[in-house]
Amino acid sequence: MEPSVRLTPRERLFRIVGGAALIAAGCAVFTYSKANDPENRAAVLAIIAIAIGSSWIGHGLRGRRDSLVHRDEEAPPGPPISPEMTFAGILAAWLVPGLGHLLIGRRAKALLYFATITITFLIGTALAEGRNLSLDRDPIYFGAYLFNAGETAVGWLLTRHLELDHKIRFLQLGLTYTAVACLLNVVAMMDFVTTCGRSTEAQARPGTEAPPAGGEAS
Repeated sequence: MEPSVRLTPRERLFRIVGGAALIAAGCAVFTYSKANDPENRAAVLAIIAIAIGSSWIGHGLRGRRDSLVHRDEEAPPGPPISPEMTFAGILAAWLVPGLGHLLIGRRAKALLYFATITITFLIGTALAEGRNLSLDRDPIYFGAYLFNAGETAVGWLLTRHLELDHKIRFLQLGLTYTAVACLLNVVAMMDFVTTCGRSTEAQARPGTEAPPAGGEAS
């Protein structure tokens, strides 16, 4: 890799602090819009700011300014990923967004998927005041929630006692945000499968070997 893709300590600090500031700004914009705009139109900008902030923090933590896709393509291939590991990773990603990527060492992608999906899920729950996770009231939306099983299960356990006993201004918007968050986890799972396939293909190329366990290649 070219040395220019490496971040200096100052650049890493800037990325992390800037990312945290973007996330804080996104949360502030969301809160202000929720209180003053009946349609909460600025919430989309808040989501974008939070996603970019999460990406910046990921870049700063791993010390590189290149994109996640570029890094995956240029990184030396690791050990081949077995079908059993791929299945376990899909199951893990279904339970917790980004966990499948974490199991195969893709920490930056794991952080990005987890932060983006979880924050969107929490924003949807806040908009609906916790009344967005009912199978009886919203079976169609709940079908989408099943693609993010772990967070949906935790949210349902924490909010199942809440009744729809008053008018909630942003209920429909909250249902939509939560459904979008859970459907985004399908993208994360598909990207995990693609990453596993790319690693396996790299190992199958002539002259490509994984580094031996416990030491460097001679």
